[in-house]
Amino acid sequence: MSRASTDAGHAHVLRELNEERAAALARIARRLEALLTELRDLHERAGSASGRERASLRTRHDAVRAQALEYRWYLEVQRESIGIRSHTPLDEFYPVPGPLI
Repeated sequence: MSRASTDAGHAHVLRELNEERAAALARIARRLEALLTELRDLHERAGSASGRERASLRTRHDAVRAQALEYRWYLEVQRESIGIRSHTPLDEFYPVPGPLI
């Protein structure tokens, strides 16, 4: 095997890895966006709910919020895997709301 073919094979593998990293980053971001949308909806619905319904919405909100925090962390990990170390913009673009009160 020549040096040129080894270099070409290595470049091909690196390209595939970078494509998969980008695809994973996009999948995680889409899932996080969906979770944040659901949290906003639950918060809005809880505002006009009372009693048992509000308790049910709070339970669901807590579960979805836990998932959102997990996916927010996944997003940080994926960003770090491609060399992005600052996560400050994530707070602006993907703010995870606090628990329902």
